[in-house]
Amino acid sequence: MSPRTIPWEGRSPFIFDAHCDTASVLADKPWGFRRSPAHIDLRKARAGGLKAQVFAVWVDPLFAPRRALKRGLEVLRALEDKVFAPGLAVKVASVAAMDEAVAAGKLAGWVFLEGGHIIEDSLEVLDVFRSLGVSGMTLTHGKNVSWADSSTDAPRARGLTALGRRIVARMERTGMAIDVAHVSDATARAVLRAVSAPVMASHSNARRLCDVPRNLSDDLIRAIARRGGFIGVNVHPAFIRRRVYDQIEGAFARYGKEMKERARGREDDPRFLSDLEWKYFQKAVKGNDPVASDDLIDHVVHIASLGGIDCVGLGSDFDGIASTPVDLRHAGDYPALASGLRRRGFREGEVRKVLGLNLRKFMRRVERAGSGR
Repeated sequence: MSPRTIPWEGRSPFIFDAHCDTASVLADKPWGFRRSPAHIDLRKARAGGLKAQVFAVWVDPLFAPRRALKRGLEVLRALEDKVFAPGLAVKVASVAAMDEAVAAGKLAGWVFLEGGHIIEDSLEVLDVFRSLGVSGMTLTHGKNVSWADSSTDAPRARGLTALGRRIVARMERTGMAIDVAHVSDATARAVLRAVSAPVMASHSNARRLCDVPRNLSDDLIRAIARRGGFIGVNVHPAFIRRRVYDQIEGAFARYGKEMKERARGREDDPRFLSDLEWKYFQKAVKGNDPVASDDLIDHVVHIASLGGIDCVGLGSDFDGIASTPVDLRHAGDYPALASGLRRRGFREGEVRKVLGLNLRKFMRRVERAGSGR
């Protein structure tokens, strides 16, 4: 089915976002999904025209190695109980199911894991999550796993270990999206060598414009695009402008002694430590330089200039970040981003590609790779 023949698209763009951490918020807060202070809830999704969302089951690496699986199941359970069971969104695991949900006027919700530490080095656990409707996995988060390196940890695997190659091969074979956001450059290149399926960087920006380890080098942008992959731009100001990243890093350094004192005696309590880190993260973004959606669009322009307009889309990271662009505060503000793309000279068809059609086509390619077609 081509974008022009999608029966439900109509005059409004099909907005499909590759990454949010709303599930973790729902697991930790007494909030529902219909209306809440979160970046994404049903009211904001409808206001912004959001039609499909990848919900990440994020687990802080602090829970590794022994408690990550349990925490992942807790987050998944919250997503099921607060979003899917009440019918506020439809859980989908195929493009056809997504199209059907959207045609019925429902928000389509995909589920990914964020952080390979959740599967605790087990292909069998990965298979169980797949059977539960999980459609993709970000291979690492901020720390290495035993079989792959993070972009923000000291290299250990220096690519993928033999287990890592088996894991991505299993993902390819079962039609799971392989997400290289957060991984080191060496690991991303090893993934591209290990599989023939297209891969994604669900919430990563251009390192050329914001030189931080989490962002993608120009050669990786090209390599992902050549494979028919997808890159979702991240709205976190620290990944849009290097100065903001430096401001946050400086604040964390100043808070370091205070954080250590508050954590004394609780070093084996990952939930406490994770909450503590998040509170100081929220403090660290106060007073940072403002960033606007036009700064984010610079990354869209750069990625498209290297990989073509068909490789780039949205990967907001909403509800996993403590600050946002001033005019892109939550999912209800997507019309402002669409207007900004048009002002920057993107044609209407290109705007629609960036807002969601590119990600839809990528997920279809992943499905076909898994089925051998």
